Amino acid sequence: MSLFSRCAVCSRMLLPGVEEQRSVCEHCAREGGAIPMPPARRRAAPCAKCNHTALVRVIPRGLSRDSVGPMFATYNFPIEPHRGFGVFEAYICKKCGFVEWYCHAPEEIPIGPEYMTEEIDLDASGPYR
Repeated sequence: MSLFSRCAVCSRMLLPGVEEQRSVCEHCAREGGAIPMPPARRRAAPCAKCNHTALVRVIPRGLSRDSVGPMFATYNFPIEPHRGFGVFEAYICKKCGFVEWYCHAPEEIPIGPEYMTEEIDLDASGPYR
């Protein structure tokens, strides 16, 4: 980014660092639920369904009456739209529309009914090998 980068939404001057990484100012990021893009979870490869090479990588956002934020697998209490566990990432094929979902830091997702999560471990002694 240049020394004089501007917010892609409101055209305000961006502060060096996080604002430049996401190309929007802090105000617009908060209002629009934008976070800096984390490193990609999917390896660089064509679409698994049609072998097309053009994909769109997206961090889906959830929208409620009062807020917007990235989609997480689960949240702590009290729920804050920008703070959760397991931020979702999706890859969308530009030809056939197939969507692949990934989750960042799945090892950090808390387990328990209060989080609406449970761990399932299909070990080698079961029918799934």
